[in-house]
Amino acid sequence: MKKQAAEVQSNCPTCSTMPSTEESFTISFTEDWRAPYLAFIVEGTLPTNSKLAYKLKKTVKRYFVDGSTLYRKGFNGEPLRCLGEPEAHRVMQEIHAGECGEH
Repeated sequence: MKKQAAEVQSNCPTCSTMPSTEESFTISFTEDWRAPYLAFIVEGTLPTNSKLAYKLKKTVKRYFVDGSTLYRKGFNGEPLRCLGEPEAHRVMQEIHAGECGEH
Protein backbone atom coordinates (compact mmCIF):
# COMPACT_ATOMS: atom_id res chain seq x y z
CA MET A 1 0.00 0.00 0.00
CA LYS A 2 2.82 2.43 0.84
CA LYS A 3 4.55 1.71 -2.43
CA GLN A 4 1.35 2.30 -4.38
CA ALA A 5 0.69 5.59 -2.56
CA ALA A 6 4.27 6.73 -3.25
CA GLU A 7 3.85 6.00 -6.96
CA VAL A 8 0.58 7.94 -7.13
CA GLN A 9 2.12 10.89 -5.30
CA SER A 10 5.24 10.93 -7.50
CA ASN A 11 3.08 10.94 -10.64
CA CYS A 12 0.86 13.77 -9.41
CA PRO A 13 2.05 17.15 -10.74
CA THR A 14 0.50 19.02 -7.81
CA CYS A 15 2.02 16.85 -5.07
CA SER A 16 5.50 16.53 -6.55
CA THR A 17 6.22 20.29 -6.78
CA MET A 18 7.59 22.25 -3.85
CA PRO A 19 5.49 25.20 -2.68
CA SER A 20 6.77 28.67 -3.49
CA THR A 21 7.65 31.12 -0.73
CA GLU A 22 4.36 32.93 -1.32
CA GLU A 23 2.43 29.72 -0.62
CA SER A 24 4.37 28.67 2.46
CA PHE A 25 3.77 29.94 5.97
CA THR A 26 5.06 29.41 9.47
CA ILE A 27 3.28 28.38 12.58
CA SER A 28 4.51 29.77 15.85
CA PHE A 29 3.36 28.56 19.23
CA THR A 30 3.19 31.05 22.03
CA GLU A 31 2.73 30.14 25.61
CA ASP A 32 -0.71 30.78 26.96
CA TRP A 33 -0.78 33.61 29.48
CA ARG A 34 -2.59 31.33 31.94
CA ALA A 35 0.21 28.74 32.03
CA PRO A 36 2.41 30.44 34.68
CA TYR A 37 -0.61 30.91 36.97
CA LEU A 38 -1.69 27.29 36.59
CA ALA A 39 1.88 26.06 37.12
CA PHE A 40 2.25 28.11 40.31
CA ILE A 41 -1.16 27.25 41.78
CA VAL A 42 -1.09 23.55 40.91
CA GLU A 43 2.61 22.67 41.09
CA GLY A 44 4.14 25.60 43.00
CA THR A 45 6.68 26.40 40.26
CA LEU A 46 7.76 29.95 39.53
CA PRO A 47 9.17 31.42 36.30
CA THR A 48 12.96 31.65 36.14
CA ASN A 49 12.84 35.39 35.41
CA SER A 50 12.82 37.18 38.77
CA LYS A 51 10.63 40.06 37.54
CA LEU A 52 7.99 37.68 36.19
CA ALA A 53 8.14 35.63 39.39
CA TYR A 54 7.62 38.76 41.50
CA LYS A 55 4.66 39.85 39.36
CA LEU A 56 3.15 36.37 39.54
CA LYS A 57 3.46 36.21 43.34
CA LYS A 58 1.84 39.62 43.61
CA THR A 59 -1.15 38.89 41.35
CA VAL A 60 -1.78 35.18 42.00
CA LYS A 61 -3.92 36.02 45.05
CA ARG A 62 -6.76 37.01 42.70
CA TYR A 63 -6.82 33.65 40.86
CA PHE A 64 -7.98 30.14 41.70
CA VAL A 65 -8.36 26.83 39.90
CA ASP A 66 -11.49 24.72 39.74
CA GLY A 67 -10.74 21.39 38.09
CA SER A 68 -8.33 22.44 35.35
CA THR A 69 -9.95 25.82 34.65
CA LEU A 70 -8.40 29.08 35.84
CA TYR A 71 -10.73 31.69 37.34
CA ARG A 72 -10.20 35.21 38.60
CA LYS A 73 -12.10 36.62 41.53
CA GLY A 74 -14.37 39.44 40.36
CA PHE A 75 -15.02 42.65 42.28
CA ASN A 76 -18.26 41.22 43.66
CA GLY A 77 -16.58 37.92 44.53
CA GLU A 78 -18.04 36.19 41.50
CA PRO A 79 -15.72 33.84 39.57
CA LEU A 80 -14.64 35.08 36.15
CA ARG A 81 -13.37 32.39 33.78
CA CYS A 82 -9.96 33.17 32.28
CA LEU A 83 -9.92 32.62 28.52
CA GLY A 84 -7.08 31.95 26.14
CA GLU A 85 -6.65 33.91 22.94
CA PRO A 86 -8.66 31.58 20.63
CA GLU A 87 -11.51 31.36 23.14
CA ALA A 88 -11.55 35.13 23.59
CA HIS A 89 -11.75 35.69 19.82
CA ARG A 90 -14.63 33.21 19.55
CA VAL A 91 -16.53 34.91 22.39
CA MET A 92 -16.01 38.35 20.84
CA GLN A 93 -17.27 37.11 17.47
CA GLU A 94 -20.38 35.65 19.12
CA ILE A 95 -21.05 38.88 20.98
CA HIS A 96 -20.62 41.09 17.91
CA ALA A 97 -22.79 38.77 15.79
CA GLY A 98 -25.76 39.15 18.13
CA GLU A 99 -29.06 40.93 17.51
CA CYS A 100 -27.56 44.40 17.44
CA GLY A 101 -24.65 43.54 15.16
CA GLU A 102 -21.66 45.75 15.90
CA HIS A 103 -23.46 48.02 18.37
